[in-house]
Amino acid sequence: MFAERLRERGLIAISIAMLAIARDSPDPPVTQQHVAVRIEPRSPVDLALSRALADDVWSEEPVVVVVAPAALDRLRAHGVPLRVVVGDLDAERRRLAHRATAGWFAEYRDNVELNAHLAALAEAHPTLASVRRVGSSIEGRPILAIEISHGGKLAVVLDGGHHAREWISVMVPTCIADRLATGYTRDARIRRILDATKLVIIPVINPDGYHHTWTVDRYWRKNRRGGYGVDLNRNYSVGWGGAGSSDDPRSPNYRGERPFSEPETQAMRDVFARDEVVAHVDFHAFSQVVVYPWSHQRADPPDRDELAAIADRMSTAMTTARDHRYIVRPGAQLQVGAGGTAGDWSYGTYGALSFLIELRPSSGAGGGFVLPPDQIVPTCDEAMAGVLELGDWLVDHASSMN
Repeated sequence: MFAERLRERGLIAISIAMLAIARDSPDPPVTQQHVAVRIEPRSPVDLALSRALADDVWSEEPVVVVVAPAALDRLRAHGVPLRVVVGDLDAERRRLAHRATAGWFAEYRDNVELNAHLAALAEAHPTLASVRRVGSSIEGRPILAIEISHGGKLAVVLDGGHHAREWISVMVPTCIADRLATGYTRDARIRRILDATKLVIIPVINPDGYHHTWTVDRYWRKNRRGGYGVDLNRNYSVGWGGAGSSDDPRSPNYRGERPFSEPETQAMRDVFARDEVVAHVDFHAFSQVVVYPWSHQRADPPDRDELAAIADRMSTAMTTARDHRYIVRPGAQLQVGAGGTAGDWSYGTYGALSFLIELRPSSGAGGGFVLPPDQIVPTCDEAMAGVLELGDWLVDHASSMN
């Protein structure tokens, strides 16, 4: 199940305080299923052994790998320092089989539920919201966008689900769409933003991969090209083929045969070609970081100071919302760079103010991609705070954006 997915991307190093918290937390109970463990290698030998025994690599910094019980025993026998962060990777599947229908954001939702929710939002708020199909996936599933505005012209794209296993990145833009549509009549701040901007929200860029995580392999990352898949967030044209991507179809970071080889990234390209997009937020998980360009090169972007200042406002608002810290980093500071990303493309090609937001959990908190459902709403609170802060900035600078 886990073959073909050795994870090569880098994440932000965590603070000493966060390390201490993680070490002091008790390990979850281990079952006879695959488990996710965090490695604190003492030497290159520890690191090499961990990678050799891993069936999947979730993070390179800190090192979080998925191993079978026998591999876990071997790591322990060799004295490799480790901590179990997810003791039963199948628990989520068992829970979802009995998920309740009440409290829509109290649980994760599949493609069918997500698309129905967007349609219901548009039907309930016809003067604010409309749903359109912006493209189709490899397997023919619709890629839907919900547009929310009250006459605003400055287009802002929010998207999620580039990487199929990052379920919280799908739920958050859906939740933001819900709050914008339902909050317009009662929230002056939302009214001010929607009177000036048009939010184009695409919760699931990768519907085939997302379906695959619900039905076959919860930790699948890519789309479903040929069964091996392409990493959609390495398939954009700016920096394509650079660091953090691979030409090996078996790699989790396989970039595809050429830029925009995939219908899913073509759908994003068409959205930007149709709308004069001034800002873009690409949601991912995990590590609680707000990232701005560049990711494919070390050089500072021309708008570095402006991007950093806006990212700082967004991260402060997100941190304040639920007292969970979000930090700011330029993409080039990540341990392993990333060529061909949506964020570098939207900034490099269209000059959009572009941000990648890695949502909960933090790198030190454990859990990885398996974020408990009771954290969906708090994570949405944080993301909503960041998006509203970006919206305020756009409204304040509207005259210079036109």
